[in-house]
Amino acid sequence: MARALETYARWAQEMRKGRFFRAGERVGVAASGGADSTLLLEFMTQFGHEAGLAVAAVHFNHHLRGAESDRDEGFVAERAQALGIPLFRDEADVAAVAHRQHRNLEATARELRYRFFFSLIRHGTLDKVATAHTAHDQAETVLLRLLRGAGARGLSGIYPVLDGVIVRPFLNLTRREVEDALAQRGLAFRTDASNQDTRLVRNRVRTHLLPLLEREFNPNIVRELKDLADRARHDEAFLEEAARERALPWRVREGREERIPARTLADFPPALARRVLRQMTASAGGRLPRLTHAHLRQLERFAAEAQSGRRLLLPGGLEACREFDWLVIRPAASEAQPGREGYAYPVRVPGTVVVSEAKARFVFARIPAPTRGEKLYNSCRTVYLNSVFASRDDLLLRSWRPGDRFHPAGSQHPHKLKELLQRRKIPLAQRAQWPLLVSGNEIVWVRGIAVAARAVLEPSATEALRIVEEPLDGGA
Repeated sequence: MARALETYARWAQEMRKGRFFRAGERVGVAASGGADSTLLLEFMTQFGHEAGLAVAAVHFNHHLRGAESDRDEGFVAERAQALGIPLFRDEADVAAVAHRQHRNLEATARELRYRFFFSLIRHGTLDKVATAHTAHDQAETVLLRLLRGAGARGLSGIYPVLDGVIVRPFLNLTRREVEDALAQRGLAFRTDASNQDTRLVRNRVRTHLLPLLEREFNPNIVRELKDLADRARHDEAFLEEAARERALPWRVREGREERIPARTLADFPPALARRVLRQMTASAGGRLPRLTHAHLRQLERFAAEAQSGRRLLLPGGLEACREFDWLVIRPAASEAQPGREGYAYPVRVPGTVVVSEAKARFVFARIPAPTRGEKLYNSCRTVYLNSVFASRDDLLLRSWRPGDRFHPAGSQHPHKLKELLQRRKIPLAQRAQWPLLVSGNEIVWVRGIAVAARAVLEPSATEALRIVEEPLDGGA
């Protein structure tokens, strides 16, 4: 008991230093029934009494594990009642929503869960919501993002405070500390068997990669990765502010357009230029769209090399345009996307790109060149391109937009893509989302039409870039 009290006192002191809460605030504790959130619920209830907080339990039932999900909710309700605190709950059939929207299951669950948290805050029911992320969660997140090629922003990992209202008080605690504290207090908790499902990448990192690194490379790897996230977060905050100040004399806001002289942008250090572009994109769109590092690299190249009048489609229904020496970022022209947003997804080889707008996924791979007897183009389901494009880092799978011109194999000159789509009798509603592959500013393949003359697979080729289209709904 003495050890438990000592641990509690140390955590409470760290909590006060972090200034997560102010007396009088209504704080919800996100409780799943698992080990981390069970301990956080117990701790926050006791800490709340001392700090003058009104603590409540918050539970979101994802209905992903049938009766087990309902038993998790029942467990949380019993804990809340035993602690004498209210319970706020909500639910959704997450699997059905993810299927309907053609989205990742984990991402959909997180979005719906956090939408519930923010609704409690927006409606004035709570002031803040505390989640039970630990140092191990931080380490897993940093590793995942490192493996995906993240920069400083991605390596910042899980933020201790999100939007001023979502707080992570346990982010400095390891899983071992949590387990020890649960044992000291004799607290029961629920175990989610899906956390052992190694088909999910995060679970493989948790059960295989992180223990391997801890055992064979660095026993303090969790703390090191957590500290790396702290440093990256501090660096990112400094660079974001530096970029904002450097661009302030040059950025021009006109309605929903963001402008900056392209030559001036080219003189900025690359670390600042990328952040300026990201800030301009967020400002033009009213939020930060799904802008990846590949998007930023292409936008940088476009700003430096594109001729006046050229346009580049960006995620979130935005476009970049060169107008003489100005780089302009703005909502995409309505005629490019009648009633719907366009899209642009970076392509890595090998890799798969899911295009929900076109109800298809496209699988890219470098393979041995097919023999002469093999069909090189088959009803837009499979196509082979010159293997040189498999090594390009500027490939984008994007939607058609007015003004696109395409030089298909077998033709003596480029054509307006609009005319080619009309000849194929592609309906206007589908035309707005019709997928094509670009390398830089050049179209190298259009679904169902042809490959570009410059992308044709030569008879002597030993390798090829293969693109296979698969329907999302599993249909023909």
